[in-house]
Amino acid sequence: MANLEHKHAVLKLVFEGEVNEDGKMITKSKTYRNVRANATADQLDTVAKTLSSFSDSAFIGAEKIETMQVV
Repeated sequence: MANLEHKHAVLKLVFEGEVNEDGKMITKSKTYRNVRANATADQLDTVAKTLSSFSDSAFIGAEKIETMQVV
C-alpha cells in the first residue's frame, strides 16, 4: 500500500505589481522555504501578515505549497 510522505513546503506571498499596457495587473511574489508540515492556518496567516508588512507593495494573499512523495 502506498503512502504519502511530506517532502517540503513553502509559503508564497503575492503582491500587487505594475499594470501592463493592456491594463492588467502584474503580480509579484516572494517565496519562503522550510515551512513546517504541521504549521496551522492561523500561524501561517500571522507570518504572512507580518512579512507582508515589510513590503511597499499591496499584499494580495498567501498560499502554502506542499510537495509530497509517494513511498
